[in-house]
Amino acid sequence: MKWKILIVLLILTLITSGCTEKSQESENSTVAQASEGVQGIEESSNSKAGVPIDSIVFSRTGALITLKEEADISQVKISSANSSTESIDIEKKESQVFAAFDWEPKTQYKFEVTTGNGAKSALEVYAPEKPALKEEYAIELEDVTPGPIDKTSANVEGVTKFSPDSKYLAIGTHGGSLKLIELTTGEKVWEKQLVEGIADARIADIEFSKDGKNLIVGEESPDAFIYCFDLNGAEIWKFGAGQDLGSDLDHLPAMKKMKLDSKGNIYVAASRACGYIGEKYKYLGRIYSFDPEGKMRWKFPESELMDIGVTWIDTTPDGKYAVFGTTSFTEGNKWKDGTVHVLDGNTGKEDWNYSIPPLEPFFDYSAIWYSTQITPDGEKLITMASDGRAFLFDNSEIMETGVPEAKWQANISTPILVSGVPIYGSSNYAYIINNTFIFSIGSTFSKDKNNEAPIEHPNGNSLFAYDTDGNLLWKWRLDGYAGECALNDKYLVIPIAQNLVTEDRNVHGVYVFDISKSGGSNSKLVQSYNTEGLTVSADISADGRYIAALEVPARLDDGTVLGEYKVHILT
Repeated sequence: MKWKILIVLLILTLITSGCTEKSQESENSTVAQASEGVQGIEESSNSKAGVPIDSIVFSRTGALITLKEEADISQVKISSANSSTESIDIEKKESQVFAAFDWEPKTQYKFEVTTGNGAKSALEVYAPEKPALKEEYAIELEDVTPGPIDKTSANVEGVTKFSPDSKYLAIGTHGGSLKLIELTTGEKVWEKQLVEGIADARIADIEFSKDGKNLIVGEESPDAFIYCFDLNGAEIWKFGAGQDLGSDLDHLPAMKKMKLDSKGNIYVAASRACGYIGEKYKYLGRIYSFDPEGKMRWKFPESELMDIGVTWIDTTPDGKYAVFGTTSFTEGNKWKDGTVHVLDGNTGKEDWNYSIPPLEPFFDYSAIWYSTQITPDGEKLITMASDGRAFLFDNSEIMETGVPEAKWQANISTPILVSGVPIYGSSNYAYIINNTFIFSIGSTFSKDKNNEAPIEHPNGNSLFAYDTDGNLLWKWRLDGYAGECALNDKYLVIPIAQNLVTEDRNVHGVYVFDISKSGGSNSKLVQSYNTEGLTVSADISADGRYIAALEVPARLDDGTVLGEYKVHILT
C-alpha cells in the first residue's frame, strides 16, 4: 500500500508543479507583452476575444487606435488610475479610429475596444511626454519652378485653410489653382484654375465664412479678384481691385490679406508694388470692406488711393475696429510709411493713426509688413517696424485721450555693428494668444550694400513672447525663416523655411507650441515635423486634430532641387 500512496503523492506533486510553472509562464508572458506595448485580450463570460490592437499613437487632442486586422471599431473605453472611464462611440466604423480626449503625459491608460460583432480587446500603455506628429497623407500639387534657396522672397508660395467644422481643407497654389479637399479621405471635392498663364500670378489668401458655407479667395493677378464660392464650387460673387490699383505684367495688384468678423463682413488689404520711380519706391494701396453678399460697405481712403503699401489687416470679432500698417522701401510722400491706422470697422472712418519714426542713422524710412494685430476686445494693439522694433498701443486709452502714443517699445533685433557691418533681424509677424504677444523675427540682413551679413543677428530667426506690460516671457530660436503661423487659443504652428546665414537644411518643417503650458519655450514646444523642402505655409484645424504643412521645392547653388510641392496632412 505504501508504494501506491507514494505514486499518488508523486503524481499530485507533478501536477501541482506543472500548474505553477504554467501560471508563472503566463504571468511572464503578460508582463513581456505589456512592456512591448502589445495588447492583452480581456475575456469574460459574455464577451469574446477581439482583433488585437496594433498601435496607439497619442496626438495633441487624443489618440489614434489601429487594429492588427480589418475590423469595425464601434466603441472605445479609456480609463486610468487618475480618471474615470470615458466611453466614446465611433460613428465611422473602421479598423483605425481617432478617440478625442484630454490625456496627461507619462500616465498609464487602458484602452478597451469593442468591434461591431461585440468582440473586445484591450491594451494598457503609457502616454508619452510629448505627442507624436504623424503624416496621414500628402496632396501632390502642380509642377513649379523652384526659386533659389538663397533668397526667401523668391520662394514658391501657397496658402492652406481649414474649414470651421474641420471637414475640409482649401489649398491655393502658386500657379493659381484652388482646391477643396475632404479631410477624412484626402479626396478632392473640386478644383478651379483661377489664374493661368501669367507669371507671378497666384492665390494670395483664403478664408472660410464663419458658418463654413462659403469660401472667400483673394488673388494676385491683373484683375486682383476677391471671390466668394459655395462649397460646391459655384461662384456667388467677385470684385476686382485691379480696376482701382492698375496693373502691368511686371507689377501685379493683389488682395494681400483678408479677415472676417463674426457677422461675416470681409475686410481686405489690397496693394500693388509699382517698383522704383526715380529714387522712390512706389506702392498703391487701399482697404475694402464687403458684407457677406459681396456688397461694398466702405473703402479707405474713400476718394483716392494711398501711395503706400498695405499688406496686412486685422479686425476685432465684433467688427468694431479694423487695423493695418503701411509699408515701403523708401520714405512715403502723401501717405506715411510705417504708420498704424485704426479704423471704425462699421464706417471705414479713421479713429487715429501713429507714424513710427525711422531708426536713424540706419534707416531713413519705416516699414510695417505683416504684424499689426488688435486684441479681440479691441483694447490693445501691437505692431513691428521691419528694423526690429516691437510696439504696443493701448487703443482704449488713445480713444479716450485722443493722443496716439506707444505704451511700450521693445528693441528686439535692431541693427548692431559686427566687424563694422550693421546687421539687423527683419521683423515679420506678430500674434496675440490670450494675453501673450508673440513677435516673429526673420532673416538677418546687412544695411551695408557692399558687405553681406558676416553672422546671423543674435535675435534673428527667433520668437519673442511678451506680456501686456512689456515683460519678456520666453523666447525660442527658430533656426530658419518663419512664414505666417497658424494659431488658436492654445496652439501656435510655425512653418520654417531656409536659414540664409547658417544654410542648415535640417530645420525645414513645422513646429507646434502649446502656449497654455507653463515654463519656457522648451516646455511649450510639443511637436515638430521636418520636410526636405521649405515649409512656407501651415494651418491647424479648429478642433486641433489636423495640421496642414505646405512644402515647396528650392534650387541649390549646384542646380539640385530640394523637396517637392505638396501639402502634408499631419495629426
